[in-house]
Parts: sequence; C-alpha cells; structure tokens
Amino acid sequence: MTATQLESGIWRQLCALFGMELLLLRRNMAAAVLVVVLPLVVGVLILGVDQVAVGDERAGAERIARALGMIVAIFVHHHLVTVYASRRQELVLKRLRAGLPADATIIAGAASTVTVIYLAQTVLLGAYAVLVLRFPVPLNPVSILLAVLLAAGLMTTIAAVVSAVTRSSEAAMMTTFPTVAFFLATPGVLAPYGAFPDSFETVMWWFSPLGPFGEVVRIGWLGAENGAGLLDSLIHTLPGLAVMSAWLVLTALAVTRFFRWEPRHK
Repeated sequence: MTATQLESGIWRQLCALFGMELLLLRRNMAAAVLVVVLPLVVGVLILGVDQVAVGDERAGAERIARALGMIVAIFVHHHLVTVYASRRQELVLKRLRAGLPADATIIAGAASTVTVIYLAQTVLLGAYAVLVLRFPVPLNPVSILLAVLLAAGLMTTIAAVVSAVTRSSEAAMMTTFPTVAFFLATPGVLAPYGAFPDSFETVMWWFSPLGPFGEVVRIGWLGAENGAGLLDSLIHTLPGLAVMSAWLVLTALAVTRFFRWEPRHK
C-alpha cells in the first residue's frame, strides 16, 4: 500500500467515524444542546455582557479568548469524556479496534464531530464580535486557528486520559470536575489577565495546557504590542503555540499509556 492510499484510507475512516458521532449526537437531544447551543449562548453572554469591550480593543480580544477558552474547557472536554466512557462501556471502541482503523484514528474520530462544531462556534462568535459588537477584524487568523485546534487537541487527549477513571458517561460530571476547575483557573479563561498575581500567571502559563491560549488569541486578534504586522504577530505567538504543542505531545503519550479499551466493571 502506497503512502497516498494509506492517507486516503485514514481520511475515509475519519469521515466514517465523524458521520457515526454526528448521527449519535443528533439522536441525543440533551447532548446536542449541551455541545451546540449552550456554548454559543455562553459565548454571546461573555462577549456582550456589557459595553466595556466595545471601546477597548484589548479587553474585547481578551473577552473573545475567554469565551473560546471556557467553551473548550467545559463543553468540549466534558462531552469527550462522556463519549469515550460510553463508547468503551458499550464495546464500540473494542469492535472498532478489531477492524482496520488504528488506535489514534479511533480516538481522533470520536472527537472529530465536537471539534468541527467548536471550530464553527469560533467562526460564529468571531463574526458576532466583528459585525455586531464592532470589534476589529482579526489581524492574524492563522495563529487563532492554530490555538483553537491545539486547544481542541489538548481537550481530546486529556479527555481520553480522564475517561480511563470514568466508569460511565454519568460519572463524567464528577471525574471532569478537577480538570475543568483547573482549566478555568488558568488566567485568561474564567478570569481576565491581571486578576491573579504575576507569579501565579507565569506558573500557569507554563504548567497549564491552556496557559498560553488567551495570549495567543489576543495577539492573533490585535497583533503584538510593539508591532501591528502580520509577521510580527505570528512571531510573538510562536512561544505560546510551542508550549501548547509540547503539552499536546505529553498528553498524547499519556493516552498511549492510560487509555482503556476494555469496559470497566467496577
């Protein structure tokens, strides 16, 4: 089998898993509301809760970053833990693993639907901010897109690890509480930058998977403080993107070690 045929086969498998997860989401109205509707409501409330961000471009960009960070930390992460736990307990993962897809393809395929929805929500909230709230047009959408994709990837790998200690989809509320609380404590997610001591923000920038997320989105939206060019903003977002990428590699390694394919019986 050539590399092209292998790549084509992986894409077909991912598309099939995407269709399966989308169908299951459509059949579960509660999950659909939690993943599709509620994040948009929360995002709109965060962006338009008052008029401070309208006259302050930095505050507006940070508010957008907070909205996107809260959505991925709460809704994407929690939903994926329930997906992995329920598919494992229903033997779906075990049957898929006995077929052609590789382990990484199965894990990524299970997360593909909610990831695409999160990307769509990012576009919709960005359009709402620009067209309705009159925020400036993003200077560097590439950096923002990379940050969003890395955040979604991090929530996927961390959710896969957390699912190993989650007995069922119903238990996900309890097992995700510590991780969600940690993500929300990251500066720039629940609380704006400057709400915590500088030392705490520095530590969280390095040791929280979402630590650089808000900064990357802000710089990607407005540009660097000492330069407004596209290239300059991209250069200034590289350290944050590198830290998030390193966390993605570490959490992916943790998935290979801790992810469970067999149902939990106790």
